[in-house]
Amino acid sequence: MRWKVKAFDPGLEADWIRVLQQAANATLMHQRSFLAYHEGRFRDASLIIYKDGYPEAVFPAHREDREVFSHKGLSYAGLIHRPCSFDQELQLYQQLLRYYEGQGVERLQIKATPSFYSIESKESLPYIMHLVQAEIRQMELSLAIKLPLKVKHKGRKANIRQASQSGLEIREDDDLALFWEELLEPNLKNRYQKKPTHSREQMRYLKDHHPENIRQYTVYSKGLPLAGATVYFTPNCLHTQYLATNEAGRKQHALDFLIHYLCTSQARGREYLDFGHSNECGGKKINRDLFRWKESFGAIPFLHSHYNISTGAWRQLERVYDWQNGGGDA
Repeated sequence: MRWKVKAFDPGLEADWIRVLQQAANATLMHQRSFLAYHEGRFRDASLIIYKDGYPEAVFPAHREDREVFSHKGLSYAGLIHRPCSFDQELQLYQQLLRYYEGQGVERLQIKATPSFYSIESKESLPYIMHLVQAEIRQMELSLAIKLPLKVKHKGRKANIRQASQSGLEIREDDDLALFWEELLEPNLKNRYQKKPTHSREQMRYLKDHHPENIRQYTVYSKGLPLAGATVYFTPNCLHTQYLATNEAGRKQHALDFLIHYLCTSQARGREYLDFGHSNECGGKKINRDLFRWKESFGAIPFLHSHYNISTGAWRQLERVYDWQNGGGDA
């Protein structure tokens, strides 16, 4: 058989890594060492898809009863694959859905990786989701800065210039404790009545296992912390997983200064800085102030869609080219 689908097990990790190394849309979150952080919380249902014995794609996922999710523990996932033609991408999804149906799975939920994470400019996924009659369960707008940074907003430019002249210092910190305790947790509690998605211990675990990909930056003035960012480094993007500042930092525009620094000094040829979304209530509301702040750096919106798919929809993909047999226009 040309195609073969295998459930992931540790003995296949080398094949998983091989796909990630060659895939156009792989990120930090798709590494098994990142997924291991969720062990014990989810029943793993990840797959590797092979063509002629070679690993072509991976699908990070977990199972709950008759549903498979890709992936509740990740901001985004979906099918991660080597560069391929549209026809082969169709076949990958066909194999994926057909396999899960054979395992008694009725529905698949995908939080697709935003398109700007890919080093290829492809918009095939929404069309494939149309072909399988997927339901859009949720939609958000992710805001990302196209690099190199070009700030046109006069007020933001003035804030960055003022901060750069005020003697602020940016350090990369190995320890997350100060940022978590002095900036992040108080900021989220006071402004949004929320807690970070990750505890300090959880993020420390992830950072210890991915020291080159998860990095902490803090802005100081006279030794006191003003603002900070926990940043994920991926092949095509910087992602600000957490941003926070305090009242003194707001007065000195420390966060504006830090974003400028990340975009100009840390991007190293990457194409985007990902601000994440500013949505609430499942994407149906927008935090206007946060959205406008991100836009003022030149960030532009990208769709981040969550799909529900019937596993039996692989049959629709099998019939996509039926017009050739039915006398369609040439």
